[in-house]
Amino acid sequence: MRRITFSLAVLLAIAGYPLAGHAQSFDLLIRGGRVMDGTGNPAFVADVGIAGGEIVAVGDLAGASAAREIDATGLHVSPGFIDMHSHADRSLFNGDIEIRRASNLVAQGITTVVFGPDGRNPAWPLEDEIAGYENGGTALNVIPMVGHATVRTVAMGDDYERHATPEEIAVMVAEVRKGMEAGAWGLGAGPEYRPGRFSTTGEIIALAHVVADYDGFYYSHQRSQSPLPLWLTPSIVDEYTPPPTWPPGWRLTATDGMHETIRIGRETGIRVVGTHIKAKGPTTWGQSATDVAAIRRARAEGVQVYLDQYPYETFGGGSAVVIPAWYYAPPGESREGGLDDPRWRGGDDDLFGNYKENLRAHMEDPDLHREMVMDIEYILDLQGGADRHIIVISPQDESLVGRTLAEVAKANGLTPVEQVIHFALDSEPSLRSGVRFRPLAGSPEDVERYMRQDFTATGTDGGIVPNPAPGQHPRYYGTYPHKIATYVRDKGTITLPFFVRSSTGLPAQIIGLPDRGYIRPGQKADLVAFDYPRVQDHATILNPGGGNEGIEYVFVNGEAVVDGGELTGALPGRVLRRHEVRGR
Repeated sequence: MRRITFSLAVLLAIAGYPLAGHAQSFDLLIRGGRVMDGTGNPAFVADVGIAGGEIVAVGDLAGASAAREIDATGLHVSPGFIDMHSHADRSLFNGDIEIRRASNLVAQGITTVVFGPDGRNPAWPLEDEIAGYENGGTALNVIPMVGHATVRTVAMGDDYERHATPEEIAVMVAEVRKGMEAGAWGLGAGPEYRPGRFSTTGEIIALAHVVADYDGFYYSHQRSQSPLPLWLTPSIVDEYTPPPTWPPGWRLTATDGMHETIRIGRETGIRVVGTHIKAKGPTTWGQSATDVAAIRRARAEGVQVYLDQYPYETFGGGSAVVIPAWYYAPPGESREGGLDDPRWRGGDDDLFGNYKENLRAHMEDPDLHREMVMDIEYILDLQGGADRHIIVISPQDESLVGRTLAEVAKANGLTPVEQVIHFALDSEPSLRSGVRFRPLAGSPEDVERYMRQDFTATGTDGGIVPNPAPGQHPRYYGTYPHKIATYVRDKGTITLPFFVRSSTGLPAQIIGLPDRGYIRPGQKADLVAFDYPRVQDHATILNPGGGNEGIEYVFVNGEAVVDGGELTGALPGRVLRRHEVRGR
């Protein structure tokens, strides 16, 4: 009987329950909060004891003492939010101490960020990237990844507009293995972007097999989330010549992109993620139902497929233009490289020095004018339609800011396409398009259908933005408070426990991260305490830097980065090398 009693006592102590006669002492004690443990279970009232940067006890700790105590009565206490898709990597790698404090991210409750978005690394080999974070410190924990675009560039250099040879794939395989050995958690890819868009699925599968050896995961900006890949418009579909080994039906759609991600998971056995999932433009609205059905079928077959999403109807990091850049160049310039051809990114005087004359020349040629109208109409639709294009920059006439394209065009007696062209012809060289827009390209139904799935995690697709400007995406400042306030409290699309799991335990499960994402003894003390009725984002299209309310405390490895609603400026984050994390 004594042995049974002793064993029960040990189990209770391990579980975090205080034992009679054993006073406990902690570095930090959060008392009386409504604990949401990250599993999706309902909240329960408990105390959380923290020592040495770890959660060591959860329960009734009435007899315990601590160096610091926080009365969390009325607050919800959850694990720190894990951002599944972050572009904070380059800022943290190069940034000064103010940048490294990542104020706009920690203020949302984010404590860990997953890097390697879209297949890119800020430095290579991975040891150099990790050193960049560690040398200056970081407010956030970092999940390093191997970028597909990075290793493809190592293997192919600038000669990447083709399929890789077996020898080049072997080089990529070796680079992926080096990255995994250095501490990466998986492979990030962006096969809708250069240089990844010239890869085959087989190339990516070969690299994903390496990741499988380390129980890693794959996440991808998929080859298309639109009627056409982002680098194509209707005028160049017939002009573009795909590589001879591309299969028939190369004009990929959003459905094809999801099927590729599922195939990679099926053939390698690893966890795969369709990242920052969306359905862009009215032509694609409803795509969420197709994606969800395909994922459910695959998961029923044992394929580990997931999504992540930022909770907005507007997409793209910055403001948008509508006229493809080649219409500002002299007629006859080849468009075969598509919208992401490097020629169209800068201000080359040889191409754009006479941009208004070039635009008029396209208008005067009936065939070119027809193509221009077709492309503009396509992009307007892709971005949600003229009534969902909000003007955010207008140097010539600031009174236009905040109005929609449809509204302005109607007032001027023009069609939306005519108005867009008029803006360009009335512009200054500093902004050839005359105005820039923040388009609302998504539908509420798609945003909410993706969100309701138990395989959909939360991410920002954002980065560190100390000085936001009108037109930047509000996700940089508001993602997590926005999801709580709008989709949990106001709309009831999901429950609060569901939200917490999608932002904590589920990302940890996808990553394979054993010591974060939950509130239980043995987990690292990454925690958020928020006042649920008061949580509110204030980041908007015209004021994307608007602050948040209700996020009261944020702890990273047991140290406060938000304390009583105020930023502390602390840098307690760590680079989490896969092989160094306990439990792996």
